Amino acid sequence: MIRDMSMRQANADDARVLAEIHMQARAAAMPLLAVVHTQDEVFEYFRDDVIPGSDVWLASSPAGIAGFSARKEWELDHLYVALPFWRQGVGTALLHMAMLTVPRLELWTFQCNDAARQFYEGHGFEAVAFTDGSANEEREPDVRYVWEGPDDHV
Repeated sequence: MIRDMSMRQANADDARVLAEIHMQARAAAMPLLAVVHTQDEVFEYFRDDVIPGSDVWLASSPAGIAGFSARKEWELDHLYVALPFWRQGVGTALLHMAMLTVPRLELWTFQCNDAARQFYEGHGFEAVAFTDGSANEEREPDVRYVWEGPDDHV
């Protein structure tokens, strides 16, 4: 676990770093995944859509932004950790933050992302659907996960 890690909500000024973490983490975790948007397009997406329309949390350390999550109601749309902070508890902390106020979380991840699948399954998520990827931009087979909190969760 990272010493002195803190959490805060994201604002528009964070869009550039979120886009960078998003693109770098995807490239490292899935080097063969099709890249369908430029860095500027991803930045605009985070600035104009994700940050104003989601509950976005940043994990920070004295060394910088360690990762982020973005949730809309019960849908966890994004959870990415900056490469220098992989396997240091950042993803778990962000996931727990997303789980705090909802009785259920749902998300998609790519079938080829073994690390993400192990991570979510290790935190109690269950795979409920597999697709051929025809409905996503990358045309990559994906998997739908669901987590159900305890009945008295919220």
